[in-house]
Amino acid sequence: MTVNHSSVLSVGYFDAYFKLVLASREPVVEKAKEFIETNFFKGEACYYGEQTHRNFMTAFNKLKGSTKNSCKMQIISV
Repeated sequence: MTVNHSSVLSVGYFDAYFKLVLASREPVVEKAKEFIETNFFKGEACYYGEQTHRNFMTAFNKLKGSTKNSCKMQIISV
């Protein structure tokens, strides 16, 4: 995925990115978060800026909250 350093990535972008990682690599939300932090952010939280990282965390918390209320998370194809 090519990312432009001058733009802020949205919560919707990270919603889709989480779904992709969950479907293809890590079926557990916390493990998907670790994978994205290591591979996308290269281990540096603000690699793409503070707002992009806040949007990432918002998407993570939204996804994590949605999995608390269900026994099994349904993954929607992107």
